[in-house]
Amino acid sequence: MSYKHNDLLAMRQSYWGDEHSERVKNEKQYFQQILNECHIFTEANLEDAKYFFFSLPSIIIVKGYALGFTHSLVKNMILDFVTAHKVELSQRQIMKIKFRI
Repeated sequence: MSYKHNDLLAMRQSYWGDEHSERVKNEKQYFQQILNECHIFTEANLEDAKYFFFSLPSIIIVKGYALGFTHSLVKNMILDFVTAHKVELSQRQIMKIKFRI
């Protein structure tokens, strides 16, 4: 694993493990909402949201960390990602995490 991969994986794990921040709780619900609205899953649960979060490209993770995942710029990036990977997401395929910073 590369240095960059370790840092981003640590960011993902730290974010997902945060159970005290209201912002993080709301964003996790937002991920579920996106999955439902885009018809990826019929009733997305927290595990579905976690799978989705860990599938997001690094650029979305970094910008989401900085601006918040519900910021309009990040929302648009997430929706573009969902649109491009709808089939893979609905089948819960393991996607290669892209590093583009």
